[in-house]
Amino acid sequence: MAIVKVDINEYASSQPPKVRAWLSAVDKLMRDGNCRVVSSVVNNKKRTDGKFTYTSKRTKKSVCIINLGTSGNYISMRGNHFIHPNGKENILDELPEDIFGFVIKGAGCELGHCLNLDYSVNQDNYCVHGNAEVFDYNGQKSHRCPHNGWRFKLIETTNFEILSRWIALEVTWQK
Repeated sequence: MAIVKVDINEYASSQPPKVRAWLSAVDKLMRDGNCRVVSSVVNNKKRTDGKFTYTSKRTKKSVCIINLGTSGNYISMRGNHFIHPNGKENILDELPEDIFGFVIKGAGCELGHCLNLDYSVNQDNYCVHGNAEVFDYNGQKSHRCPHNGWRFKLIETTNFEILSRWIALEVTWQK
């Protein structure tokens, strides 16, 4: 993977107008929210993608990763503000049922790989990304891989309003 200075608008130019406009707006939101962006190009026999990783300068935690290219167009969201709550708002309270179900199901590292069925760390089959982060929400346990996050396709029917709200909460989250 080559790290090069690539603007997200270069890769967004081939997207439908609604997706393109949202990508431009969310890029501005994160840059204005004191996020650092690292762009890279993944170019091999299988794919050619622009990868854009947004990290909070304040917390040093990843906010999201946007991938645009031949392997698909998606955003991988993080959940720092609800996994490590600080008493402020929580996007889980606002998610539509389909997205809530997807988030609560867990992401990335699955039970049996880096986690045991009781949500403890599985020392026999340790995940290469580190320990999955486990959280409780209204009595339901869930987890996310510290590397992968929750992946949403970027297509015209995506709920961009809720993703923008999620990003805003991640950008303003403090340790």
